[in-house]
Amino acid sequence: MTDNPDNRTTLKTSLETMTRVLGEVNWHEVGKNDPDAWLYFYEHFLEVYDNNLRKRTGSYYTPPEVVNAMVRMVDEVLRGPLFERPGGFASTDVTVADPAVGTGTFLLGVLRRIAETVGSDLGEGAVPSAIASASERLIGFELQFGPFAVAQLRLIAELQELMNAGPGKSAVLPSLKLFITNTLGNPFEEEEWLPQVMQPIANSRRQANAIKRGQPITVVIGNPPYKEKADGRGGWVELGAGGDLKAPMDWWRPPVEWGVSAHTKHLKNLYVYFWRWATWKVFGTGNYAATGHADQDEEGIICFITVAGFLNGPGFQKMRDDLRRTCSNIWIIDCSPEGHQPEVATRVFQAVQQPVCIVVAAKKLGKGRSTPADVRYMTLPPGKREAKFDALANLSLDTGDWIECADGWRDPFLPEAVGAWGEMPPLKSLFLYDGSGVMPGRTWVIAPDRQSLAERWQALTSEKDAGRKELLFHPHLRGGKPGDKHVRKELKHGLRGHEERLSPVVSDSGPIVPPIKYGYRFLDRQWLIPDARLINQSNPALWDGYSNNQVFMTALDAHSPTSGPALTFTDLIPDLHHYKGSFGGRVIPLWRDAASSQSNIRPDLLAFLADIYGYEISPADLMAYLGAVMAHPAFTAHFRNDLVQPGLRVPLTADAELFLQGVTLGREVVWLHCYGERFTDPTAGRPKGAPRLSAADAPRIPVDGAIPGAPDAIPDNMEYDPETRRLSVGRGHIENVPRAVWDYEVSGKKVLWQWFSYRKQDRSRPIIGDRRAPSPLDKIQPEQWLPEYTVDLMNLLHVLGRLVLLEPLQADLLNKILEKPLAGVEALGLKNDNNDDPLENVDKA
Repeated sequence: MTDNPDNRTTLKTSLETMTRVLGEVNWHEVGKNDPDAWLYFYEHFLEVYDNNLRKRTGSYYTPPEVVNAMVRMVDEVLRGPLFERPGGFASTDVTVADPAVGTGTFLLGVLRRIAETVGSDLGEGAVPSAIASASERLIGFELQFGPFAVAQLRLIAELQELMNAGPGKSAVLPSLKLFITNTLGNPFEEEEWLPQVMQPIANSRRQANAIKRGQPITVVIGNPPYKEKADGRGGWVELGAGGDLKAPMDWWRPPVEWGVSAHTKHLKNLYVYFWRWATWKVFGTGNYAATGHADQDEEGIICFITVAGFLNGPGFQKMRDDLRRTCSNIWIIDCSPEGHQPEVATRVFQAVQQPVCIVVAAKKLGKGRSTPADVRYMTLPPGKREAKFDALANLSLDTGDWIECADGWRDPFLPEAVGAWGEMPPLKSLFLYDGSGVMPGRTWVIAPDRQSLAERWQALTSEKDAGRKELLFHPHLRGGKPGDKHVRKELKHGLRGHEERLSPVVSDSGPIVPPIKYGYRFLDRQWLIPDARLINQSNPALWDGYSNNQVFMTALDAHSPTSGPALTFTDLIPDLHHYKGSFGGRVIPLWRDAASSQSNIRPDLLAFLADIYGYEISPADLMAYLGAVMAHPAFTAHFRNDLVQPGLRVPLTADAELFLQGVTLGREVVWLHCYGERFTDPTAGRPKGAPRLSAADAPRIPVDGAIPGAPDAIPDNMEYDPETRRLSVGRGHIENVPRAVWDYEVSGKKVLWQWFSYRKQDRSRPIIGDRRAPSPLDKIQPEQWLPEYTVDLMNLLHVLGRLVLLEPLQADLLNKILEKPLAGVEALGLKNDNNDDPLENVDKA
């Protein structure tokens, strides 16, 4: 930009200031003894200067240990039998692109690898000319100016170092092929007009487009940005060029008949757009459909580190299908064996909570689309990130603990279930229907007390300003406009069993629809306004089938449990995140209708079990058995290695006596999960009502331990002392609380603390990325601790205490079951999964 005299005049003050500042920096000292100082300089700078920018753009910079491993693995593939380039990256016909170059770390890694290869083969004196030649084959695209500038500085410094020809000799630094551009933009259209001062940027984009549409790329490597709900941000890759041409992303949209349309929203993520761009650019997949130019047989490699959702998510089936058909070999490295939201010290990217993986996808010339790729998988060791870095440093694609994955076109990129686990029937295959829990879309319609909901409704309906009322309602936005539910939405149907109001909320001045108890989280029974106008996706099947006999089982689906019970139960209409508070899952009801006359369990299964056990099996019997065998920590711990691939399986005993023991034990488990509202039997010690421990084991509030109500403010702290077994809530306390009750968790979420987090003074949740803040109505809550909170807390402690006491019995039963023959998939005549039932259609409104 400073080549133009007019630009220099315009920028005179800024340039002089920058020159003075930069002139005071000892650049040699900045990177002395630390070749990656530039990387951390910018990453820490952005974190402090504009962390929101970092979140909006999904910019998380890759640790050098990961970069070095990825570069080394790609170099290994290039040298191997697929490509037969003995020089690896140093081969003169290998062109490399980083589509989200950031601060240049991957291109630096490639340069260093080339220097190492040439120096080892030809001698150090041959390195400068090899680097000069290689720089013409290294390409970087970047959208943000900050990291782009740092990448230039880093690469220039590295070139100076690598091209040092010795005393008395000099080398001319080659031009860098770094471009300010939107990688995902249309490479076939001219850039929009930019003012004179921005012409260098326009020129950079034009050069980048010429490369994107015309220059073959052998390797795409990098860490593409992660940004969910990125609808409209994928440029040409997402939207296409129009006319008869298809958008590249259309190539990965599953056909409707696959039955996964509800999950394709997960394709709207920046990292998926970058994956699709890379497959188009390197492999040429869908080129004719997207560009009108003929498809060609291409060869190359894509190596990305990204979040791992595409490995098994149902919405990514067409993506996996295409990669299997296109590639010769795919290697998957699971970098997050701890699952979602692990301890920060275990994360490869310390600021990223989602599981991440490294993928190397390679295609050789002549690979036919009728033969699936050889997909192999391995996981890094759990524990500290340093141990993961050590494992990466020693990893080879030819040796190690690689596991073959399934070869079905749409199958997950995960190891197949093998051994006894692989013979067990999938949980979902036992049932006719499974669906999502309720998705309210706004948190103000849920509260731990009814009064808060009444006050929130009053605040909404009494608001006179239409704009303010819309803000309070908190509509889901699509393209900046109200989406599913908003204050002017009219409905055709309400929720079965509750007052039906169909007219728009904006004109409603009536009282609140009476709140109902709601299965918000496992063992956390809150209140919900059962008004269909206020709930984004109510899942009518849950309401249509609800009765006082209904039991809902909840479990993760696209993810695996990591600790605690593998599944949970509730007698209430369950929330989408009932199981653990995040990552959704599936809801499986016991009955399909409100009359409790249509079982949700496959009738042929019940008949088969009756034959092998010699007595009739009721739907409730099987549900209870599942609770006994799977709703405890020993199940999750025993099958931890098998749960690498999500999808629960059932160790269904072939022994009639063991099944009966499971039913007896499981009825108590379900009774506890439902707070004594289901599977009641006073003669068996399961009376209707809140369960209680024995007097010796029961928690107690001493005379001086009452949790203060008015005029004290609601407490913000809850603590536990294992020495005294005392649970403190603000200035109150409860005695005789076992450590196991305090520690009780469901896949990393402590049940007791999660329950308290919705009732303490500060109930706010962190706002992740660019998500909107919740409605101001959320702030309407009691000013003091309510007596009903104390009752609910004591009920929770009793239930948790009894569940803890049952765990040894459940673990012992599981061991006995696994020691004897099981009823496997083949014998039961079940399929491996079941598609979503038509009853789980989105709201009829």
